[in-house]
Amino acid sequence: MSFDETRLPTKIEFGARGGPRFRTEVVVLGSGHEQRNAEWSATRAAWDIAPGIQSAADLDAIVAFWYARQGRLRGFRFKDHTDFSATGQVLIAAVAGGETSAQLVRGYSNGGQTFSRTVAKPVAGSVQLFLDGMPLTSSVDTATGIVSFAALPGGSPQAVLTADFAFDVPVRFDTDNLEIRQVTHARDAVQSLPIVEIRDIA
Repeated sequence: MSFDETRLPTKIEFGARGGPRFRTEVVVLGSGHEQRNAEWSATRAAWDIAPGIQSAADLDAIVAFWYARQGRLRGFRFKDHTDFSATGQVLIAAVAGGETSAQLVRGYSNGGQTFSRTVAKPVAGSVQLFLDGMPLTSSVDTATGIVSFAALPGGSPQAVLTADFAFDVPVRFDTDNLEIRQVTHARDAVQSLPIVEIRDIA
């Protein structure tokens, strides 16, 4: 699928309204008890970026950005300013063809429960890898979030691999219609402009 490694203007991102979503099926029985089933194994976030359009310059920028993405066709990066960095994230290394690699993940833990979120769009230059707390030389594919390194020093299976990084969310516009009201103030011109997280970006 088409994806552009570019981000929305920061000023517009700051005004976005939305966040992560799960999808859960809730079946209420005749007795009043309920059964809950997870339909999604991962979250899929969504935002409305219209509140971030506050000036004529903002409107011009988003119109150009929307045209360049061709509506819902092309994905792009979005910085969720409430959740965009992680430290000490434990990674699982995999060895293939003599090269060791690992997928970046962001973990959320509370009350004995942990949810792990795949990070596919790390920010270039932000990824630092550590083995038992010691810096590890590595390379990162900022289009997939996969880090690679020659080998785990010492080969200890008990060694803990961790990463610090900043990241964006892969998203696309969730409409092929850009509705603009002909009003005096640009901040009132776009009432809604939804974006939604893309799970499969390969």
